[in-house]
Amino acid sequence: MAIPDVVAQALRTANIPFTGVSFVEIGNRTTWLVHFAPEATDPQKAQAQSILDTVAIDAAAQHAQDRRDVQAFVSDMPLVEKAINLTILDQVNFIRARLPTPLGAITPQQWIDAVKAKVDTL
Repeated sequence: MAIPDVVAQALRTANIPFTGVSFVEIGNRTTWLVHFAPEATDPQKAQAQSILDTVAIDAAAQHAQDRRDVQAFVSDMPLVEKAINLTILDQVNFIRARLPTPLGAITPQQWIDAVKAKVDTL
């Protein structure tokens, strides 16, 4: 995940109303800018500056954010992604039912939960 995404997620977590973030130089925090929504208050703007000054941008923080993003994507998957996954699941269940010792079908929720669990291992 890119640093702008990590910063944006930190701002969202803090419930700071903003429309975007920009960076002239990723390696220079003094060039980072939050574009606030009109309803942002002065205390929220001060909190946002504190976030810009302190947000963790190391590899571990980025990896954790990647996992959260994938978990959210899986939960709110676009229709085409759902259709692809459910088609694959249908085929997996077809094979499972025809094994020498048949196995029960995997439900769509079990499939989604397994994908989310796999994300945590990556």
